Parts: sequence; structure tokens; C-alpha cells
Amino acid sequence: MTSLDDWLTRLEQMQPDRIELGLARISRVAAAAGLDKPPFRIVTVGGTNGKGSTVSYLASLIGGEGLSVGVYTSPHFIDFNERIAIDGRRVSEAELCEAFDLIDSVRGDTDLTYFEFTTLAAMHCFYANGIDVAVLEVGLGGRLDAVNAWDSEVACVTSIGIDHIDWLGDDREQIGAEKAGITRAGCALICGDPEPPVSIAHTAETIGATVLQTGRDFRTRSHGDGWQYEDANGVFDLPLPSIAADWAIGNAAVAICATGQLLGRLIPIENMRRALRNVSIAGRMQMTDFRGVPVILNVAHNAAAAQLLAAHLNASAAGKTTAVFSCMQDKDIDAILEPMLTAIDHWCVAELDFPRAIKKQQLQHALAGANSVDIFATVTTAFVQAVAQSADNDRVVVFGSFHVVGPVLSRLGEGGAA
Repeated sequence: MTSLDDWLTRLEQMQPDRIELGLARISRVAAAAGLDKPPFRIVTVGGTNGKGSTVSYLASLIGGEGLSVGVYTSPHFIDFNERIAIDGRRVSEAELCEAFDLIDSVRGDTDLTYFEFTTLAAMHCFYANGIDVAVLEVGLGGRLDAVNAWDSEVACVTSIGIDHIDWLGDDREQIGAEKAGITRAGCALICGDPEPPVSIAHTAETIGATVLQTGRDFRTRSHGDGWQYEDANGVFDLPLPSIAADWAIGNAAVAICATGQLLGRLIPIENMRRALRNVSIAGRMQMTDFRGVPVILNVAHNAAAAQLLAAHLNASAAGKTTAVFSCMQDKDIDAILEPMLTAIDHWCVAELDFPRAIKKQQLQHALAGANSVDIFATVTTAFVQAVAQSADNDRVVVFGSFHVVGPVLSRLGEGGAA
């Protein structure tokens, strides 16, 4: 392979949608590549919703303490390089090609999934750049997810909701046990779910980890233009994050608690404030506009995330709200749409050009009870038409999948965004 595009094309031909949980394959290749005993420390972030924002807060907080931080997230919106960053810099195409070359040369006859291959590439980039701390976002579940092939010193579970039931189970107790499996004996598991399933504490106890629970070991309070973080060290007044919502504040609190556990000391209050001010998060309640029309971008793709988005829309005044939406076949589309139906006046939907995407006929059936629906050939066309149909005081909300928000972000980048 001579370019990143060549490599990504090849990886996409290697069953990119295949989900095959388990650590044996990736552990075997990691050892062959010399990536199995990292010289850097690791923080792993799992949960149903809130992983991306928590990773961003962690990277800013840890980096603000003078440490070099590597970040691995997934999926990406526009460019693959978004997945791997070092001290805020996306790794280059040359670095990625070098990583892919190495992994391919040592894997022998081991058949890796797309996510396993890219996770190994991220670890190689971290090794090559001599980072101090890696912050790894779980792809799916936790216990058997590829990133769990490496031991973390601190683990975070942001929230527990019903999602990916084919792999994780169909109730919060089963899912909680899978997600808590990222912790290790003698280490801290930071839980940001205010009402966690019992399985979180039970799994941690079985492993030998200590749970630090929101509402018990650390707390948050919103007040006016700011919020307070409280733990055994005291009460700290902080600025609102860029997303001024309770769930974003909760994720920032998880990151503060986790950073303190990693460092073994209190983060200076001014460092906390500066780190939180420096974080902006694409596609998570991101507010912008296109041709004068307010646009909200949110990757809400499960019932819990859709409920939070619907609550925000219902609580904020607007004229007509138009949704640009689609999702994957493995999602519970009825559960996602149920809270949104009363918040949306008009729907512009499209079938995604992706193997696991829900089909047009399924979208039409699921939206049979919606106010009005237009079907488009692409998400970008749906978005442009949603904006064109909007008048003064109207707004457009884009949600349902990274594969919905990504093309719209790309279109915004081409011009027309304020």
C-alpha cells in the first residue's frame, strides 16, 4: 500500500462491518508487533453515551499537567486521522501507513477486524511518539473490546443504556457487567451513571477494583453561569463547558475524578478551569448555522441519547424544527424515534451508503406516525433541502449516526457556515 487511501480501501474490503468481540486475536498480534507492554500509562473510557466528551476532557486535563497525551477514539466524522491524536495533533498519513505496514507484516494468518487493525495502529503511533498517557475509547461494550487488550490504570464508565443488545445483552445489568470489565485489580473505576446497575459494583469487586461513584464519591451542582465539582478534597467552582448541559457537566466531573486518580494528586483549580475552557467537541450538541439557519449536530444514536436531545429541543424555543436523520440496522429505531416525534415538525431522511445502514423502506415504516417526511438520496441532499425549507426562527437538527453528522460537517466545511 502506497497511501492512506490505499490502506483504508483494503481495510474496508476486510469486512469493516464485521463485529467479532474477543481479545485473543489482537493480543497475539500486539505481542508479535512488540506493542503488548506499553511504556506509557493508560486510561480507558467506556459507557453507552458520553465517551467522546469524557475523552476530550481527560486529554485536556492530563495534557494541562504537562504530560504528553495520545487519544484514540472512533468512529470518525470526515477523515480517518480524527481517530488518533497526540497532544491535539492528528497523526499524519505517513505515520498511519507505517503503522499499518508493521501490523500487516507481523500478523501472519491472524484475521483482524477493521477495529482491531486500527486499534493496533493507534498503539504503534503512541509508541513511536513517546507519549506519557494514552486515553482509549472503547468501541463496543468493554470486557471483550479491542482496547481492553491493554491494562488501564484508571477506567471510566460514563453511562449505562440499552444498546448493542446482540452483543452485550438486553438489560442494564448485563450491559453494566460488560462495560465494567475494562477495570483492573487494584485500580479505580470511575462511574458517571447516577443510577448504575448493581453489576457495575459487583464486577469491580470481583475484579478487585475500587468504584468511585458520582453522587457519592464526587458530586456536581449547577449554579448560574457555572458549576461546582465536589470530592474529598473540597468544592471547586468551574466554568460551564462548551455544552452547557447536565450530562456534559457529569462527563467533565468523571474526567476530573479520573485525572486525579491517575496523577495521585489534586489538580490545581486554575488548571481545571483552563482545561475545561479549551475543550470543544464536534457533533455533540454542536451549535452552528448554515445560510442563516441554526443547526444542531448530535450523534444521538440510541434511546437514552435521543431522550436527552428531545428534552433539549422541547425546552428551547423555535419555529419549525426539521430533522435530518438516518441510522444503522442494528439500532432500535422505534426507541430512538419515540421521544423525538413530538419534538420534530418535519423529517428529511436518507438511506446511508453503508452496509449496515437501515433501508429506505424501514425508515418510511418507522416514521409512519411522524408529522411529515421527505426521503432523499443522500444525507447531504437532505440537509441542504432542510435548510432551504426553513424560514425565520426555524432550525435544523442533524442526528442518528456518525454517518449522518459526518457528511453534514463536511458540507459545512465546504462553505456556508458562519
